[in-house]
Amino acid sequence: MPYLELGCRALLTTVLAVALAGKIRPAAFTAFAASLAPIRGIPAPARRPLASAIVLAEATAVVLLWTPGTVRAGYLLGALLLTVFTATLAVSRWQGAAVRCRCFGYDAGPVRSSHIIRNLGLVAVAVTGLVSASPAATAEPLLPVAAGALAGLLVTRWDDMAFALSK
Repeated sequence: MPYLELGCRALLTTVLAVALAGKIRPAAFTAFAASLAPIRGIPAPARRPLASAIVLAEATAVVLLWTPGTVRAGYLLGALLLTVFTATLAVSRWQGAAVRCRCFGYDAGPVRSSHIIRNLGLVAVAVTGLVSASPAATAEPLLPVAAGALAGLLVTRWDDMAFALSK
């Protein structure tokens, strides 16, 4: 189980770190905050503070995932974030809102079913990591961490892969 858990941790960390890195530049952050406008229930004055909270939560999850004694909390926070993102995207899409995916800092176009599927997969990774995390487990980390990080990078290029496979 330690290999599975380390792979999940590396994948989730990579996805959250790329998302964080893509949003912290001032122009990208402003665009991310503005992308919240079509989501019902988020008033204009709350967009920037909410965007800041999301960025802070992503950073916190990354730190928790690699701090001894807080790994489970990192998985819980990651799963919670991804669940809220997924539900928000699904409801917004169902309501016909023109929400654009700025998950990784760039404009990946309108939210599609593939974004929701991607996020559900990431929730499953977070839950799998949570249930397989053991404080006493040790393992040679190189292979599962590298595999998880590679999988995480592929997830961050989800739209590119979906486009390439659709042709």
